[in-house]
Amino acid sequence: MKKQIAAILAIVAVITALIIVSAVSNEEGYNVSPCEAVDISIENTTVTEFLNATNMTTVQVYNFKGYKGRNTWMVQWSSSNRLLDVYVNVATGAIEGIEEKIGPTPTLVPTPTSTAETKTWHSVDTFTGRGHKKTESFTIKGAKWRINYTVNPEKGRIDHSIFNVQVYSEGKPMDRVSSWERNFVCCNGTQDIGEGNANYYIKVIASSNSWELEVEDYY
Repeated sequence: MKKQIAAILAIVAVITALIIVSAVSNEEGYNVSPCEAVDISIENTTVTEFLNATNMTTVQVYNFKGYKGRNTWMVQWSSSNRLLDVYVNVATGAIEGIEEKIGPTPTLVPTPTSTAETKTWHSVDTFTGRGHKKTESFTIKGAKWRINYTVNPEKGRIDHSIFNVQVYSEGKPMDRVSSWERNFVCCNGTQDIGEGNANYYIKVIASSNSWELEVEDYY
């Protein structure tokens, strides 16, 4: 079965890619045809291993005069980067020699990978208090940040609870970056701040409650 498959492969290859350099002449002792040279070649173990190891692209047959002083058919098996030349005597069918050449392997261009690190939230500082307070300044590295807040009215009474937050840039004390209020409630939530990359501080106006602010930076 293997022999039949090999013969079919050889016939197909020869039909599609056979090249004969010079005409066949009985006067020169051609007892072996190009197709027979391919058949002889493919029965050789070295050729079989070559075909098993590569995706053969073409097979060509040349009338090669001068290999070790003998007139031969050169059966050339080729893949993308390897050549296997088999020299078959035109008179006897004996394999006079086998030579293999290996070309450079195509360089694979690596797929570009992103060097940017995955951004995540980082805790900057936490402030707590009762009543009014101005916090110490803190630095924001990212382009955006947020404040997680919690308001707990004293003795559970919300009817007197006042909670107002104002955020300022340290370099621009007159420019308020963000503000919000949560009056007469017991609550927690998050305020997103779109401006970053600077130093900031917070003013809290509160009454009848305790509160907590956690500053988180996104970078």
